[in-house]
Amino acid sequence: MRIEAFGHTHIGRSRGWNEDNYLCLDLSGRGVFPWHPLQLLAVADGIGGHAGGGLASSLAIEILQESVLSHLINGGAPADFQEILRDANNIANAKIFGAASENEDCKGMGTTLAAALVAGDRAAVSNVGDSRVYLVRNNALHQVSQDHSWSAEQLRLNVLSEQEIRNSPFKNMITRSLGFDSKIAIDTFETVLLEDDYLLLCTDGLHGEVDEPLILKIIRRKKTPEKICRKLIEKANLHGGRDNITTVVAYLKNDDPQRLSISPSICV
Repeated sequence: MRIEAFGHTHIGRSRGWNEDNYLCLDLSGRGVFPWHPLQLLAVADGIGGHAGGGLASSLAIEILQESVLSHLINGGAPADFQEILRDANNIANAKIFGAASENEDCKGMGTTLAAALVAGDRAAVSNVGDSRVYLVRNNALHQVSQDHSWSAEQLRLNVLSEQEIRNSPFKNMITRSLGFDSKIAIDTFETVLLEDDYLLLCTDGLHGEVDEPLILKIIRRKKTPEKICRKLIEKANLHGGRDNITTVVAYLKNDDPQRLSISPSICV
């Protein structure tokens, strides 16, 4: 298999700056690693204004890339990928928390981070906050990650109705972010990938404006990752564009009908 991937970010229609960042890194052709394809994908949504939020999301993406590459170069294998992502999140959290504590201008800054590390037909996923990772298979959209937000927690507890949640002043409040505290709980997941699957990573500037049936419809119609990203962002802006909007889309293609997955020796 191989992966076609594309990422894009947009300021939206209401904000004066963009606090989102993303990563779409193809490691397959470097000749160092035994897995093909090998991709690191991520989106981050900063909190704390231009000085803080943009810095926090930038640090999260930068540290994620550095930490994952270091682990892979030093022999990290797919069985370790969830732990590799968890370690990268912890390092990023410590760095962002330290920067916020030392600089008055950055006080209170933080960021969401949703990431996927793909090797062959396996994807390890991590998330903190309400940025999301979706798996699109056939005609269904599955959310792999789990939102860390007040709204999502109320839905899971089944305490309030959806209407009460929509009307609450707390509806947009997130309950976890990198940089909020010196320690952070990080969710990790694993999913098996098939030919013609899509992975979609996005900030709430997309999923807060465009509902899931329309997201799925655009993915099935547009097909290529670049066209999907640009159309999703266009729709989010048409629906209000009240936040920065970031999307990363990866599509799994089969170049060899005889080999759909990585060898059993490195499966997890």
